[in-house]
Amino acid sequence: MVIQRIQTLYLIIAIGLMVGFFFLPFGYMYLDDPVTGQSLSDNPDSLRGIEFLGLIIPNGLSLLFMTLAIFLFKQPNVQKLFVILAAICVGVCVGIVIYVLAGGFYDTNPEVTIRTVWGGGGLLLVAAWLAQLGAYRGIASDQRLLRSYDRIR
Repeated sequence: MVIQRIQTLYLIIAIGLMVGFFFLPFGYMYLDDPVTGQSLSDNPDSLRGIEFLGLIIPNGLSLLFMTLAIFLFKQPNVQKLFVILAAICVGVCVGIVIYVLAGGFYDTNPEVTIRTVWGGGGLLLVAAWLAQLGAYRGIASDQRLLRSYDRIR
């Protein structure tokens, strides 16, 4: 049995990865004493996508665009547009994650410094982006196949 619509499978995988990004930590936040450099907390706070409004909006839009793209299989040009929009939203999420991990937290209290550490959940965004790229290529492949059939007639 051959899967004819591989882009649907890629989009479902990307949706699963984006949902996973909501709940898995992409980083950890430590509170440190600036004088001694010692950590003030035993357990670091985990940074999850569901906790940031700046990540909820593009992540939710990406999920919406990918879901709509699955059902737009009769209009491949519109389907490709929705996959591109979803990929742009994932790119925005990647940018926000990099900003947060590179020092997006500042505390006005001079007795505390905030340090962020990579958590690994951001790799789900990269994997989702690669799945979206695979879906786009699958749609383009279907369009080329349909054009070749039209030439035969």
